[in-house]
Amino acid sequence: MTSRERVTAAIELKEPDRTPVEFGGTMMSLCLPEFLQDMRDVLGYSLPDDRDPDGTWVDERIQLYLGSDLRCVHNTIPRVILKDIDHEEYLRREKEKSYIKMSEREITTYTVRTEFPLAGMSYEDIRDTFNFPVPARLPESHIEWYISTAKKYREDGFATSFWAGCGFFEVLCWHRGYEQACVDLLIEQDIAKLFFDRLAETRYKELNQIIPELAPYIDIFCFGDDLAMQSGPFMSPDTYREIIMPYQSQIYARVKQLAPDSHIFHHACGSVYRLIPLLREMGVSVLNPTQVSAAEMEPERLRGHGGICYHGGIDLQHVLTQYSPGDITREAERVMGILAPGYICAPCHSLPEDVPPENLLAMFRADRRAKK
Repeated sequence: MTSRERVTAAIELKEPDRTPVEFGGTMMSLCLPEFLQDMRDVLGYSLPDDRDPDGTWVDERIQLYLGSDLRCVHNTIPRVILKDIDHEEYLRREKEKSYIKMSEREITTYTVRTEFPLAGMSYEDIRDTFNFPVPARLPESHIEWYISTAKKYREDGFATSFWAGCGFFEVLCWHRGYEQACVDLLIEQDIAKLFFDRLAETRYKELNQIIPELAPYIDIFCFGDDLAMQSGPFMSPDTYREIIMPYQSQIYARVKQLAPDSHIFHHACGSVYRLIPLLREMGVSVLNPTQVSAAEMEPERLRGHGGICYHGGIDLQHVLTQYSPGDITREAERVMGILAPGYICAPCHSLPEDVPPENLLAMFRADRRAKK
């Protein structure tokens, strides 16, 4: 099987020749640049010409070394490439860079937004003063780069992914604050629905612009909406179905209409076990990051649950950060043996700098034909 055939078989819950593995093949499996530099040092590689020194996209050479079956078409084009295809955007991004020091390294990582612009605002305030900006038309040079990159990956036998957008609940949280967003779902539902109405309008415009262009070349369109804590969902399945699902399901239906041969990947950290059947009902084929350290997310419980393909599943909180390399290899084999065939083995989310490169290498040494 080619890598693409292997990934497709897993998504369709069929038996591949071996469990597909992935590192750097989606936006949710990136790394802090400190980790990437450590990996280059261990493997004896230099920074490639198509990556920024402070970038988080995994080098192609590292992916080839690890045998990763999936490739991500970067929705945020590296600055080193923008410099040639869109110099004006390159200069804008250079000017707007904002970094904080994460460790005693020369490489630094991005800051995290902590402001909530709609916190404390009433329904009338939001109705009269807030809307999302109209999505700008992507430059043709960007779309051409997306397509040419995806074509090259396909020619090399890899499955392809593209980050298509965030969901609804997490964007409400970013604007209202997490506590207020949860209150909105229960008490101020008119505010939540007003916000979701306006966000959905923007999302439709974005999808209508990019999905038709990329549909022939992208196997997996990725979305994210963090719906849970470590202990359980932020809301009950009934609340999700009533308030959020009508909006998200319309988005996913539109994606399937525009790209019927592509799959939908949904990122949701934490304990989403109780929401998985609803995600599948909306057309989600792949669930990420399969956070097995969260409540009700044990691989044994997930196996066969919801008729969905699980992506991720190799724990970051304890396993990849603290286990010995030999134990990591055995844990990866254990999880593959339980979740396969509907499983794409990957780290459970993007890698922080406290994961030793040797531990990641140990994960990829696992026997991909491991059986339960």
